[in-house]
Formats: sequence, C-alpha cells, structure tokens
Amino acid sequence: MIWIFNILFGTAIFFVYKVFKIKPQPWNIAIFVTIFFMTLLGFITVWTQFSPYSTRAVVGRYVVPIVPWVQGQIVSIAAKPNVAIKKGDVLFEIDPTSYQYAVNQAKAALAAAKSDEARLAAGLSVADASIAKAEADVRVAKSDFEMAESAAIAVSKQELVQAKEKYAAVQAALKQVEAAKDQAIAAHVASRDAVVVAEEKLKTAEFSLTQCTVKAPANGFVTNWQVREGTFVVPSPAAAVGTFIDTSELSVFAPFKQQMLANVKPGQEVEMVFKSHPGRLFRGKVDAILEATGEGQGAVSGTLPSASQIGSAGFLAVKVKLNEDEPEDNLDLGTAGSLAIYTDSVKPIHIMSRVTMRMNKWLYFLPFM
Repeated sequence: MIWIFNILFGTAIFFVYKVFKIKPQPWNIAIFVTIFFMTLLGFITVWTQFSPYSTRAVVGRYVVPIVPWVQGQIVSIAAKPNVAIKKGDVLFEIDPTSYQYAVNQAKAALAAAKSDEARLAAGLSVADASIAKAEADVRVAKSDFEMAESAAIAVSKQELVQAKEKYAAVQAALKQVEAAKDQAIAAHVASRDAVVVAEEKLKTAEFSLTQCTVKAPANGFVTNWQVREGTFVVPSPAAAVGTFIDTSELSVFAPFKQQMLANVKPGQEVEMVFKSHPGRLFRGKVDAILEATGEGQGAVSGTLPSASQIGSAGFLAVKVKLNEDEPEDNLDLGTAGSLAIYTDSVKPIHIMSRVTMRMNKWLYFLPFM
C-alpha cells in the first residue's frame, strides 16, 4: 500500500509540474516534500491504529513430548511417522510381562487380606459368645454368693468364702473376654484397612499394566520418533521417545508493536494469507492478546540482572482462531504468512489492509516473497 501511495503522490506531482506547467521552485518543492511526509506519516498512523497489519504471522499447534508412564522394552510400534491418527489410537506397546506379574501378586495379596479380614470378623463373633457366657457365669456366681451370704448361719464359713471367690473369678474372666474383644475389634479394623491398601495396590498395578499400551492423547500425528522395537524406555521428561503434534486445535500468532494494539479486542475480524497457500484468503477472529512476553520475565538465580540487558523491542503477540468453516488440516505447524486485524473504529481505513492482503495472496506465488 505504501507503493500505491507513492505512485499516487508521484502522479499528483507529475500533473502539477508537467500538466499545469508550474515552475519548480525551492519553496514549492519543500512544500510538496513536507506534505508528502506528513500525509504519509498520518496515513501510516491511522492505518496501524485501526487496521494493524503484520507480515510475521505463523501457524501454531500444541506439541506434546511422548513420555511413557512406565519403563520397559518396546515390543511393537503401531504409529507411523507423520501419518494422521485419532485420539486413543495405539502409539506403541511396552513389554507387559513384569506388570502382569505385579497385578497377579496384588490380586493374591488382596485375596489374603480379605481372608484375614473374614477370619477376624469370625473372631468377633467368638468374642461376643465368650462375653455372653462370661456374663451368664457372673450372674450365676453372684446369685450363689448372695444366697450363701443371706444364709450365713446355714452354711459354713468355708462355703461362703468359696462362693465369694467364685464370684470374683467369673468377674475377672468377664473383664478378660471383654479385653479380648477389644483386641479382636482393633485387629478387625486393621484387617479392613489392609484390604483397602491391597485394593489400592491392585489398582496401581492394573493402571501400570494399562500404561504399557501408550495411546495418542488427541488427533494428530507422531514425528521425530527416537525409538525402535527393542528400545528400553523410561518415564523421564528428559528421555522423550518422540514428538506428538496435536492437530485438533490450531492457532495463528502474529507480533505487533504494542501501540498498534490500542484498539484491538477479542472477537474482531481477521484476514490471513499464507505462503503455503498462495491465492487463498483465510478468515478468523482475534482470540486474545497475550499479556506476557519473555522480555519482562525475571529468571530466578543467584546472578543479578545486568541493567544494560534490560529492555524490550516493544512487541506483543496476538492469538487468532480460524473460523469454523476454514479447513485447519491444510495448515502445517510453522506455516508463515501475513495477517490483518479489522477493529471496530474508522472502518473506511480497513480497505488499505484488505487490498494489501489480496495483493499478498497473489504475490506469495513468487518464490522470493
């Protein structure tokens, strides 16, 4: 558009000096130059404020490092590099033998814990029966003692002592079986807790077994495979076995000078052209203005920041979502292009960006653009 402006201004000067036969003088040349630069500056200012334009648009997608949850030797690889797959499709499988052993062991431990819990539950019933018997013995002994005590003249002193001692003995026996029941209750509670622990260990073992089959987290494709069948893998972010490109969501990012975003808001119309698709125009909406930039981040370290290194180029990134009717699968990660935002104010100036976008979509046929 600057070219067009220059051509129009040059045409105007041609008409002034050639058609209207005005003699060039230093003063009128100075006036024309001043008008040119002031008009150009005003034109660029209005254009960038109400229809900002960027030639540094790029297609972005989420990238997921493929890291297994469990370690082991890979026995099969189902996903082919750079071939589209769907969410839940198998990427590769780790040898499940040792994890199946762990599941079997956890099942046996759970069965033993349940058996022990049932045995201790039966012990509670025995303790209840023992208490019932001991309470009955106490009642009988108490009755015999009271009868002997009331008939002290009719019975001997020795029989009275024996009745009293028997009553004390059965009372002690009752306390003993009550204490035994308390112990049985505590053991039963511990056995139930052991069952819960065994169940959770079984769930953990079963989960680890299922993780031997690594599946796609979303629609997309795998690239940069670092493994083959027989490779031993470990659950470490530093040892990713490949890279998964999520194609279920696409965003376009473009940097703008911060002063150019004063009138930009989410939801505003956007037009885009990409070098991989010359001759085609894409449409979308502003999704967000990223409110953080790396130039303002302070790294946590023992080194003080250098004052001479503090600063920013003054750019912020705008995130754009394509309209639903736009096919996203045709846009590869890293695709470059141009992008124009149409704000809600001074809409006549939008024609400048619309013309520029339509020019660029054809200029992108040229290999040097």
